[in-house]
Amino acid sequence: MNKRTILVLSLLFLVFNLIFTPMSFAKDKKDNYFSVVAESTGEVIFETAMAVNLGDYYINEQNKKYKVVKVDGKKGVAKFEETVKLLEGEDNLFALSQGLLADKGKKLIGIYNTHSDESYKPTSGTYSEPGNGDIYNVADMFAKKLEEKGVKVIHNKSKHDPHDGGAYERSRRTATRLVRKRPDAIFDIHRDGVPNPDEYVATINGKKYGKIRLVIGRQNPQMKVNDKFAKELKAVTDKYYPGLVKGIFYAKGKYNQDLSPRSLILEMGTHVLPQEAANVSVGSLADSVIKLLYGGTKEGALGIGGTTTEKTKKNESSGAFSAIIIILAIVVIGGGLLLTANEGGFGGALNRIKSVGSGEMSNSLGVKEEKDKEDKRKDDR
Repeated sequence: MNKRTILVLSLLFLVFNLIFTPMSFAKDKKDNYFSVVAESTGEVIFETAMAVNLGDYYINEQNKKYKVVKVDGKKGVAKFEETVKLLEGEDNLFALSQGLLADKGKKLIGIYNTHSDESYKPTSGTYSEPGNGDIYNVADMFAKKLEEKGVKVIHNKSKHDPHDGGAYERSRRTATRLVRKRPDAIFDIHRDGVPNPDEYVATINGKKYGKIRLVIGRQNPQMKVNDKFAKELKAVTDKYYPGLVKGIFYAKGKYNQDLSPRSLILEMGTHVLPQEAANVSVGSLADSVIKLLYGGTKEGALGIGGTTTEKTKKNESSGAFSAIIIILAIVVIGGGLLLTANEGGFGGALNRIKSVGSGEMSNSLGVKEEKDKEDKRKDDR
């Protein structure tokens, strides 16, 4: 075996492994993140690279609310308070399916990125690319999925580096520009920085997704309306993509959410996951946003618990009719081929059909004639 053959075989082996080996995620040994545990059990409730402070609270995937009662270094302790209802009054998801802004003509959503450096290490080889992070690509994908459903999107790609305490002050100018366009909602797209990939991985209908965390600034004077929007979005997403939204974090800060009643931070996965994990999720998230805000598309069928549209019914009827025609065609063609084979050719098959037809007609007429004769004899008697 020569060197060239060995090289080719080695490359084929490498490609085979890349294609068929399950994806593994990088583990980061950095400890620049907070871990919050339950006061009663010590079980980890959530982890985050955002600062955790006394008074912060968290609604987890199962809608259990925990309040942070102690912070010691990078470890927080939280006390369970209650299981919350995401919607006021009865959990009437059908009402949400009609769309908060269903009668609104123009559909417009604003997107920006406060931390413009955030990247995904498995994709870019780094956690941070100042001014050019992978997070812009995720935001672009989110915008694309919304636009495919008839929503206009303004993605302001202004840079807000460095990634420090002043980033939100710098991005406030960007958020203000977006607000002037009067969008229906504004999303600040981020990724988290926890080193455990399992914290942000979900399997939904057999497909792997990068989980999404919603963040609300609890020092925001408009927190109540932003909170309502976050809970409604989680309720709709839980209905269609259970497990996609991992929770809602109520953190110390404003995060420019005082500028709009429907303003949220979206954390799309974490830095040790590939960007593709977040890309998979944005389509489902866009679908949930559409359902919540607008109730569906022109084609319909997006309402929760809604009825089948007329177009859908026509398609079903058309499909059923087509299926019957196809089955009949298969029977006719199959029978014709079999008859041709049995009769020694097309001519024989044709003669056979003629003879059968005439025979059946004769038999039918003969039976009628005999019946008429019998009836006449009865009348003569």
